[in-house]
Amino acid sequence: MKIKPAYIIIYILSALALAQGMAFAQEPEPLTDSLPEVTVFGRRRTSPLKVLTVEPPAWESSITCITPDDNRKTAAHHLFDALKYSLNGMASTQGRRKKHYYLLRGQNVAADYAVNGVSLSTNGAGPMAEWVEAPSLLPESIIESVEIVRSGNSLLLGFSGLNGVINVKTKTFDRATTRAEAEYGSFNTLHAGLLHGGKIKNFQYVFSLYNDRTDGPAGRHSYENLWNFYGKIGYRYKEKLDVNLESFYIYGTRFVTQSVFDTLAAPQSQLADLWEYDPMRYSVTTARIKYRASESASTELQFSYILNRMDLYPDRYHFVSTGKVIELSDSIIRNRAFCEPDSIFTAAVFQAFSPVERNVARAGVMFASSANYAHGKSKKKILSATVLDQHTFGRTDVHLGVKLIREYYDYYVPYQGFGDETNAVSNEWQPTLFNISAGVSFPVNSRYLLNCVINSGALPADRTALQQPADAAGNPITDENTGKPLVSGLKRENRTGVELGLKQYLPDAGHLTWTLFLLNQKNTSEYTRTPYYDGNSVLRYYMKNLDLRTAGVELAFRSPMWIGLFSAFGNISYKYVYRSEPSGRTRYDKQPPLIANACLSFVKKYTEIHLMAKYVSSYRSDRFLKREVNMGNYSNVDVQVIRHIPALYTELYVVANNLFDVRYATVSPIYPDFGRQIRVGARWRF
Repeated sequence: MKIKPAYIIIYILSALALAQGMAFAQEPEPLTDSLPEVTVFGRRRTSPLKVLTVEPPAWESSITCITPDDNRKTAAHHLFDALKYSLNGMASTQGRRKKHYYLLRGQNVAADYAVNGVSLSTNGAGPMAEWVEAPSLLPESIIESVEIVRSGNSLLLGFSGLNGVINVKTKTFDRATTRAEAEYGSFNTLHAGLLHGGKIKNFQYVFSLYNDRTDGPAGRHSYENLWNFYGKIGYRYKEKLDVNLESFYIYGTRFVTQSVFDTLAAPQSQLADLWEYDPMRYSVTTARIKYRASESASTELQFSYILNRMDLYPDRYHFVSTGKVIELSDSIIRNRAFCEPDSIFTAAVFQAFSPVERNVARAGVMFASSANYAHGKSKKKILSATVLDQHTFGRTDVHLGVKLIREYYDYYVPYQGFGDETNAVSNEWQPTLFNISAGVSFPVNSRYLLNCVINSGALPADRTALQQPADAAGNPITDENTGKPLVSGLKRENRTGVELGLKQYLPDAGHLTWTLFLLNQKNTSEYTRTPYYDGNSVLRYYMKNLDLRTAGVELAFRSPMWIGLFSAFGNISYKYVYRSEPSGRTRYDKQPPLIANACLSFVKKYTEIHLMAKYVSSYRSDRFLKREVNMGNYSNVDVQVIRHIPALYTELYVVANNLFDVRYATVSPIYPDFGRQIRVGARWRF
């Protein structure tokens, strides 16, 4: 069933009118708790003895925190939605095997994930990604907060910590709480779910069930229907023992969205492959056991297990010059599952202790074992060890830590698992990588906080260089212009970064966080569709190494309440990137230099209006394209109107995404987003 926009508007206006009448008639207390606004200046400190994976204070200006109130204002459904307006990040929706990508500060490698401090090996230790996106689909209703470590080197989170880490903290409830929501919108899109949580003596629990489905734009092969189950149980014995187990499972169908036909976005092999994950099955389970032996010593054990079993159906289609799509045939027999199981297991132990007053030392060992078949063939292990010491001198905090990472290939096919199996590597240790972080944090007074961090580290690389890509028939792939064979291969990337931060707590203006960062990347990688010659005149393909230098500044702002009606939060980042070459340096234009986000809120009694905007400046790319083209220079505006009905414990709302741009795309012409969407819904709390 399709609903026209006019009907949606009529429905919303009628619902708001009804809500207005009920509100004037009864004037009950609002649904959300109302307390007088109190501004507190000072510094929130989290003891490493209580939260063993908390970052040192010197990282404060480099961490973005997203609150439940932020998610409600921006109408986020899942973790990935919550990342849209975060600082210096690009959350891109791509019609690919892995749909959701979140890239920080223009990097080519997606950030790592962690859940309540338990690191998930979702991207390996470097560019050889596991292609796991399940954490991005965690429902917003179970998220207490999201901490984004925008830069490396995080020694305690992530299996590298150099690409940034998204640490999701999930909710707990001290009393029985039930929440429900339902929503309908453009493209026959449905979102509905139920959550219940509470506490029984020393046990806490949370369970939720959600369904998200959409037909997507007509003729774009965009159908999705995903069921999402989450469960969490926790036990606490006094202040000595905490045990937590949580699991997230997603089941359903996903089609890979087909791009709008464009001769530029035309590797025809890309346009001719349509993939269906049916069923799509992901599960992510984590466990934490924390024991506090004394006031000066704590131990935490962590485990995680990810299982990805998707039945994959690829189909072959034919495209004519007008862009019309004609189905030729199924490439495999229907109802004969091509089962692709991926699994990732991690285990970690952290020990924190205070050998002397005002000092905390932490040590940790992390282990990951993965078997990857769905996106290339590899079976490998990752082992890392961390030592971090943190000391307080008066008001000043300093830290120094090191992290060692080493990979072991049980079996690894070159070219990120997609190369020639005759060149596979087996039973081989890779070089040990050394990472370091040092920092200082100094509160000038209760309103000004200075931070400085210096970090350095290395990312692993596909050492099976000079791998020659081959087609399905085993023939070498050649450049379509020169006819010469193509090869691919990468060197190991080394990074060194410096960050200076200033946090300001100004009662009239709000909270401001300034971060100046400098980054030196030696042998970083770049995706390219265009073949190129390396320094030895060898024709290469798909990825290449280059040296980049970056200088950037970031500003995050959060206002107080203005005249009792308005508030705002936002951020802006600008970076200058240049490429070092033997002949000099040139500006690097394959990263957007400017990214800005803002949210302006109006709240009066039972009515809320939230206006959100994002801008990404222009850059260039040839990824999945025939040639390099201009990208970015886009903006989108979202708006949400909420009406509370306290007597019914209900919120009615309408959301318009990409209000002024039906053509809105997040990455490149071959992977466009859905454009303008309108959604209406209701939320209940009992």
